[in-house]
Amino acid sequence: MSITVQLPPDVEERVKSIRDLDRRVADFLRGQAELEDWRKRRYSERARRLLEESRANAQASKEGESRDELFRRFFELHERISSKL
Repeated sequence: MSITVQLPPDVEERVKSIRDLDRRVADFLRGQAELEDWRKRRYSERARRLLEESRANAQASKEGESRDELFRRFFELHERISSKL
């Protein structure tokens, strides 16, 4: 895979002298992929769905839902997620 990244000019100038930059970037991305794998294993598919539901609730709060209702739903979802871990 090849990735093209637009760097701010000051960053681009500073990294030009790093000889093994390709290896360092690959190592960083490998670590990020491992972190994502760990996150997926840590929580069940159901817990991830509940998280998405929680995000939807947060969006609803931005659209005028009361703070009390938002907290009630948040704690309900938190309890459902926590009870399944």
